[in-house]
Amino acid sequence: MKRTTPTKIREVALPWSDGSLSARLWHSGKRVVVGVPELGLHCYGSSESEAVFRLFTSLLKYYRQLRAHRSRLGEKGLMHLSLLRTWVEAVEQRMTDRSVVALGQRR
Repeated sequence: MKRTTPTKIREVALPWSDGSLSARLWHSGKRVVVGVPELGLHCYGSSESEAVFRLFTSLLKYYRQLRAHRSRLGEKGLMHLSLLRTWVEAVEQRMTDRSVVALGQRR
């Protein structure tokens, strides 16, 4: 029989989220798992930065898929699309704000 140790789950901030999406991170063996419970999406990596990067890219891919098939989505899919739309817009806004500041500082 395997002896299990309690898993410590950390609540981590999802960058640029307005609070409607959260992320949880934990270790499973030698792997790091990070997930967004509101979407039921989990990603794995050998380090925290790898797992978080995979989550970031997966969220963007998932958003593009949902947006491309909007007409065929059910209630749950539309809810996920709404949550991700808000998040993606915040990411885009933040990236444009940073690039404008960076361009202005190059004198």
